[in-house]
Amino acid sequence: MFFVINDEGWTVKWVDAKDPSLVRSDGSKTVGVTDTESRTVSIATGLIPSFEKKVLCHEIVHCAMFSYGVDLTIEQEEIVADLISTYGEEIINITNDVFGRIKKRVA
Repeated sequence: MFFVINDEGWTVKWVDAKDPSLVRSDGSKTVGVTDTESRTVSIATGLIPSFEKKVLCHEIVHCAMFSYGVDLTIEQEEIVADLISTYGEEIINITNDVFGRIKKRVA
């Protein structure tokens, strides 16, 4: 699967949970990894769909930060990715709702 952020192409691939691409730079295993050199996101197969969506969103946040040159520490990057993957959909939905109501008042 291919997508583009800020004119940079990224690929998402689903791999077996034992695949070496799911090993972080510190040696720990995980269910999702973004490789900025190859611009590839690896996601473990077999995840519960709601968790898979959260993992995918988390990794796409990493892609966005890289593609837009957001320079944070790994710890800060993880906090931002976790925040957006956990609460981002709710935040966007509320923003759209409130903005829609504001536009109706102005019209």
